[in-house]
Amino acid sequence: MWGHLVFLLLALRASAFCPDCVDTDRVRLSNAADPCAGVVLVKIQGSEGTICDLYWDMSDAAVVCRQVGCGAPISAPGGSVFGAFRNTFPYISNVDCSGDEPSLLQCSYSSTPQASCYKKRDASVQCTGPDEVRLVNGASLCSGRVEVRHHGVWGSVCVDAWDQEDASVVCRQLRCGAVQSYQYNSSFGISALPVLMSDVQCQGDEYALWKCAQRGWDVNTCPTGRNAGVTCTGGADTVRLVNSGDACRGRVEIKHENRWGTVCDSDWDLKDAEVVCRQLNCGSASSAETINYLFGSGVSPVWMSDVRCTGEEKSIFDCPRASWGFNSCTRRSDSGVRCRERRVFDPTVFRVPLAADPKTADGTLVISSDRKEVSAPLVAAAPQSPDRRETDGCVLGSTGVNAGRWYWQLSAGPPGDPRTWFTPRDFWVLGVASASVKRGVGGTTVRSPQDGVWAVSVGGPRLLGSEEAGKMKGLYKMSYNVGVFVDYEEGLVSFYDAKKQEHIYTFTATFKEKVYPYICLGSGKRATLQ
Repeated sequence: MWGHLVFLLLALRASAFCPDCVDTDRVRLSNAADPCAGVVLVKIQGSEGTICDLYWDMSDAAVVCRQVGCGAPISAPGGSVFGAFRNTFPYISNVDCSGDEPSLLQCSYSSTPQASCYKKRDASVQCTGPDEVRLVNGASLCSGRVEVRHHGVWGSVCVDAWDQEDASVVCRQLRCGAVQSYQYNSSFGISALPVLMSDVQCQGDEYALWKCAQRGWDVNTCPTGRNAGVTCTGGADTVRLVNSGDACRGRVEIKHENRWGTVCDSDWDLKDAEVVCRQLNCGSASSAETINYLFGSGVSPVWMSDVRCTGEEKSIFDCPRASWGFNSCTRRSDSGVRCRERRVFDPTVFRVPLAADPKTADGTLVISSDRKEVSAPLVAAAPQSPDRRETDGCVLGSTGVNAGRWYWQLSAGPPGDPRTWFTPRDFWVLGVASASVKRGVGGTTVRSPQDGVWAVSVGGPRLLGSEEAGKMKGLYKMSYNVGVFVDYEEGLVSFYDAKKQEHIYTFTATFKEKVYPYICLGSGKRATLQ
């Protein structure tokens, strides 16, 4: 008896000093054939129940997926999409996780019944699985060299036995449609990563590559440089959704005459949205958006107007509409879509080191010896002008790009007193600029895409994006830790909150020359390049 008591006391003491220890039996997934998807069940004090989907989001799903050993979240659906569980009322609600917690029960939540929660409001998740897959070095997010992550380590896939069935599983897992072609000659470049999978033999109906038969993790039977690749039909789509950080919701953009443009929201409805979601392999549509502030207004031409789909078409290009380039919108009002599936994009896959180029710096800036820190000396502010916002200096990054996908990350010093309007003392600009952009020594006007600059700015308490000359757009999301993603071929410049891993804003562009990281600082400000 005393032995059992001592054991119990030791266990209690261990739990008190191990706040990060996770009891995975307290959270599990049910109602789905995929062990890494389903309705979320939580057990508290011996009783098990569901979670109300009120405020349920991807941060909450990230904790669940990690806790049950299923990788990263793909979607965080509500509405009992996997079927209502046996209990008649959700057990907890108002779950609010930051995404970093080791256990769902370490997040804040409410155990008080909510009047807005009922039987068919169970929260669910869909996770990537214990191992992840990605495509790199391709022309789109759905094309490239196949890389997998196992036990936190990324590696390549050998081409021995690589065929149509293997490639189809990758396309399905990434929500990229069907196989357009599969490569087995390192056509997407030779990986410097270790070979983690060899002799992959899928049947073709698996939901994830890690479910396929293979020789064994880390068993390398591959000749050097023989990396598997795939191109999926999703990469060839001429329609996309942008400015949400999720490929399955955002502003609708279409490609015509090799140029991206938008869709006027005249007559835009759920039937049109349904076709777009199906075309992108994003499930059914949950809403058709016609309000610009949700996903921003595009700066490209308006290619489509008066779209009238029946909802049964395979492509938005099969729907009745006005002639190409005709715009019936009296003001800029672009269409948007929210689909029920989620495919969140992780830009950090393409991360490269960022360093300043001292040769491009304005005279007032100070560059550290390792080129990782840029600062502007504190000087007297210039007189304010209503049509001119000035900074004390700009500098370009040392590496320009004219192909591929790239991600840089940096942090900038916070602005001054938030009650102060735009002055050099509380202003900085981060983004990318064309190689030919002109910079004035000792200060520069905040430029727009028309000038070859795609950037976000902080002035006082607000984050802004320059859309066109002389105009600024409030983005409503603040961050001093910014990630900048560039897809040169697709013409995308996206900004992320690097700390929260949240999407902020996306510009669409047509690049005609190399683009470089672009940093401007007001006096007294400092940027750390990562």
